[in-house]
Amino acid sequence: MKSIKNSIYATLDVVFAPFFLVIATPIFISQIGIEKYGLWILVNSVLASLSIFNFGINETIIKYISESKSKNDNLFQSKVFSSVILFLVLLSVIVLGTIYLIFFSNFFFNFFKVTEIIKILLFAFPLFFIKQIEQALFALHKSHEDFKHLAKQSFISKALLYLSQIIAVFVFKDVKSVFMVSVIVAGLYLLYQFYELTDKYESVFVSKNASVSVFKGILGYGKWAWFSSTILIFSAHIDKWIVSSLLGLKIFAYYSIGVSVLNQLKTIHTASISWVFPKISGNQLSVSERANLHFKLTVFVSLLGLIVSFFLVKTDFLFKLWLGDFTFQNSKLYLHTFLYLLPIWLMSAASFYYLQGLAIVKKKFFADSLVLILKIVVTFVALLKLDIERWPILFFIPMLVEVILFSSIVNKHSKLKMTYLNMFVAFNFLILFLRYKGIL
Repeated sequence: MKSIKNSIYATLDVVFAPFFLVIATPIFISQIGIEKYGLWILVNSVLASLSIFNFGINETIIKYISESKSKNDNLFQSKVFSSVILFLVLLSVIVLGTIYLIFFSNFFFNFFKVTEIIKILLFAFPLFFIKQIEQALFALHKSHEDFKHLAKQSFISKALLYLSQIIAVFVFKDVKSVFMVSVIVAGLYLLYQFYELTDKYESVFVSKNASVSVFKGILGYGKWAWFSSTILIFSAHIDKWIVSSLLGLKIFAYYSIGVSVLNQLKTIHTASISWVFPKISGNQLSVSERANLHFKLTVFVSLLGLIVSFFLVKTDFLFKLWLGDFTFQNSKLYLHTFLYLLPIWLMSAASFYYLQGLAIVKKKFFADSLVLILKIVVTFVALLKLDIERWPILFFIPMLVEVILFSSIVNKHSKLKMTYLNMFVAFNFLILFLRYKGIL
């Protein structure tokens, strides 16, 4: 029962962003046009890519606080969390200070052209760091398996962020002003969350408990988690950069609608099983229990994705209501193609959390790197060499490789049911082929 509740709350945590995005998308398009909407998406993509400065912080918090919590070591929890928070604050000050120092110097104006996106990013950069610190707070809630409180805080945070952006776009009709208002609202709510933190977890954040030696100690895990998350960030956005560069902002805007739906659905479904991460980290399961749970979670999340995918492809009127007929018709091909891919991609979800929980992040990094290279090759070949209308269907190649690599690595530590997993992979691939051919 607890796992079911945690699954619901963890899913709610990530449902809020796509929910508000669904509301915001038609408003932004109507108020500032499709090209500036594409610019808004592109700036958000750049901000998300800046998570390369995260250093695997969130995974590190969940990993080490889950372990120390199982040992009732409250002091070490405080040392880990306090060290991480102070590191993030210091990093924010250094990076933002450097960015603004360079921008406002004559050197920048002499050698670089100040474009609209650069002006917007100057207001958007602080929002990134505010959200990074907030994600560390959310990771603390996850490590304590308090997914209910996490869902509450996440909802309020995302509601304030998107509502402030919607109001700003109505009032100013300008992307730069949207991010300026967002920084103010997000910063104020972050301060409130720190105030509330002292009541919920007592002395978990004490600046004097921050320790350089503790931070160095957890970096052994954290650096590989960081390397891996950096690759994932590039993997999530590299196709957007390539498409926007080769096809222009207008086509990119339609493409981004389809890929955003896929990414949001993937995030939602994956979050429904995220409660397994602290369980694996805390060594709460035997090897056989881990293997059984892995197979059940893989089948559950992938079949759920298949059902959702079938439903959404058959209910185009929902997308028409959301986007309007003109925008929908231009993005329909991308929407349907990415929905076909959802069940395939979800087969790696359980392995993703197992790799982190079992601290096999170094091998995960190399697997992620190979998948990224494949994705880049597929994107360039599809756009420059092949004449395929539904070219994004080729992303099944890096997705399938990810599923195989992840499960193979986990299998060495948990003896997974590989025969059944391989049969399930074949089943999903068959379904994909039949849907692509229009048979299903």
